[in-house]
Amino acid sequence: MALIKDQQLSLNHVATPDIRFADWLDDDLIKGESVLTNGADDLTCLLANASKLDMIAIEFETFADGRGFSMARLLRREGYQGEIRAVGDVAMDRIEFMHRVGFNAFELRDDQNVNEALTKLSEMSVHFQPSADGKGPAYMA
Repeated sequence: MALIKDQQLSLNHVATPDIRFADWLDDDLIKGESVLTNGADDLTCLLANASKLDMIAIEFETFADGRGFSMARLLRREGYQGEIRAVGDVAMDRIEFMHRVGFNAFELRDDQNVNEALTKLSEMSVHFQPSADGKGPAYMA
């Protein structure tokens, strides 16, 4: 699987974590670790503990589950500066939107083209919604 991080192909990155957020909570809450979460996890608890984590991988189990978008947006709004990685059903047509809400890393499936994904990140030059990166909508410029 290829990984795009900070808008470029990453050849030197940590693996997507195996430890689920709920299991990490049950352990000793070691600072600096990475966790795997999804929309089923307690968002309030995740937000309260995010500063202890270097990376939060948000799993999209199905195309129809958009809770990961909200999770990333809220993490960024609360000031989380670490890596937010999209994993699972990371559809090409949603990568740019994922980036706008706060994802800065994308784990691609083996059948996905890295160059196509990189193109998607810069495909739109005008936006009509505010974003996690602080860039306002076009009508506010």
